[in-house]
Amino acid sequence: MPALFRPDRSCPLPADAEIVTRHNRPHLHVKENGKSQYYPLSKDKTKYLKPSSKWCAEVRQSDDSIKRVRFSVNKEASQRMLVQLLKKIDEERSGVRDQYSDHRSRPLCDVLDDYRQHHRDRGTTEKQAGQAVSRCQRVFDGCRFLIISDLDGTPAGKWLADQRRKKIGPQTHNHYVAALIGFGNWLVKARRIPENPFRFLERQTVDVDVRHVRRTLTVEEMDRLLLAAASGKTFRKLSGPQRRWLYLVSSMTGLRASELASLTTKSFHLDDDPPHVVVEAKISKHRKRDTVPLHPDLVIELRNWFREKEADSALWPGKWAKHNEAGDMIRHDLAQARRNWLAEAKTVAEREEREKSDFLRYENSKKEKADFHSLRHRFVTALIDSGVSPAATKELARHSTITLTMDRYNHTSLKGVAPDIAKLKMPGTGAVPGAVTGDNPCGNMTTGDEKIAMKIKDLSIADGLEMQAINESGGDLKIVEKSTPGGIRTPNPRFRRPMLCPVELRVPASSVYDFALPFSRPHQTRPGSAG
Repeated sequence: MPALFRPDRSCPLPADAEIVTRHNRPHLHVKENGKSQYYPLSKDKTKYLKPSSKWCAEVRQSDDSIKRVRFSVNKEASQRMLVQLLKKIDEERSGVRDQYSDHRSRPLCDVLDDYRQHHRDRGTTEKQAGQAVSRCQRVFDGCRFLIISDLDGTPAGKWLADQRRKKIGPQTHNHYVAALIGFGNWLVKARRIPENPFRFLERQTVDVDVRHVRRTLTVEEMDRLLLAAASGKTFRKLSGPQRRWLYLVSSMTGLRASELASLTTKSFHLDDDPPHVVVEAKISKHRKRDTVPLHPDLVIELRNWFREKEADSALWPGKWAKHNEAGDMIRHDLAQARRNWLAEAKTVAEREEREKSDFLRYENSKKEKADFHSLRHRFVTALIDSGVSPAATKELARHSTITLTMDRYNHTSLKGVAPDIAKLKMPGTGAVPGAVTGDNPCGNMTTGDEKIAMKIKDLSIADGLEMQAINESGGDLKIVEKSTPGGIRTPNPRFRRPMLCPVELRVPASSVYDFALPFSRPHQTRPGSAG
């Protein structure tokens, strides 16, 4: 077994060096921590040799090359590490090689650069790649992970829990978890580690603590927003009319800010059947080429606007989408629209009443925000309120699941769905002749027979007895009460259920009984019974 030793490293002599002779060789005498230390001088006597703090060994590798390996400052720990290294070298000579050993000590900063390049090779946008890498980097810095072997899901989960208690919400927590799990899966696929250390991190329920809730603008709010933007000045390098068209197209197509920023006049096919706008795959969120149909009224307005545009010119140029400035623009125009609305008040009392309202506010009293992405929410909500089926709404919104469409983007209010309840038909309201209603619980009958009919009704309800009304032509109306005399049910030992014996009760046929009892209509049996 190779011997452990601590190699010498040369250090320059201090100006007031004290040179003494020990073992027939010059040494430097210094005091460290109150103790005298003697270090031999180099051959040229300009430096002194000081032992390294870590133990080393000259180890012959599996390819017969000799390599100096550094271990630990503790000699016993270094001895155990040397034994493990020799065992590994013997396994490699036997053909058993640890394919992960070369990556365990790689710095995470270099590995994250490879991960970013992996996202680029997949065709992911630079923004998405940057978000995935930056989120992983924040967790690694917080947990003080430096190399691949430091990666551990338990400290990462504790760090996220601390951040969740301080400032981040459940949705942001889930974004971090998704980034860590994606990074761990890539390490496994790239054969850097044997298993994903973050696979057991759990996501949080976002409904219990929503930090950013969006609301949809009403029709009147949209009209005033478009009017304020059209007459507004240039903001974030977009003129007022450009912002007006931006809000209008977004609310009528549901396109995202990055998708709108990429559109040119050639992206709109107004002469096709049906007219549509095309979003290229490299811009679309799900990396597919999207074709979105256009509203007929929007097509007419776009034709007039495009007459002023050059061929293949960008409709909304600049980096406003990349710098996330769309929210600033709509907030600016909403504030101006609200000021215009408040100025229209004719009296002081009316103005004070309007100032209390949430009309045209960016954030209302319920902490709901009307940011730029809320225009996409408004597009989905307007489709559903107009009677468009959920499946068609999902396709127009280009969502992956219908749950996302109906749960997150649908903002249909109680006031909007309340009229739909009137479409239901209440049972027992006279749809069937002689049906029992609240005003006439016994149906249509003559006054003289009310007492008999009420007794029959009470029997059927109180005792749970089956009755069948049979109108015999030219005779009496016979009501057959299926029960035993005295109202006692006799069990059938074979079927273990009550056996009913018929008893006839005759009522004069001169009285017309047109009422319905439970399961009393001709050719109708009790649900679940045979026949």
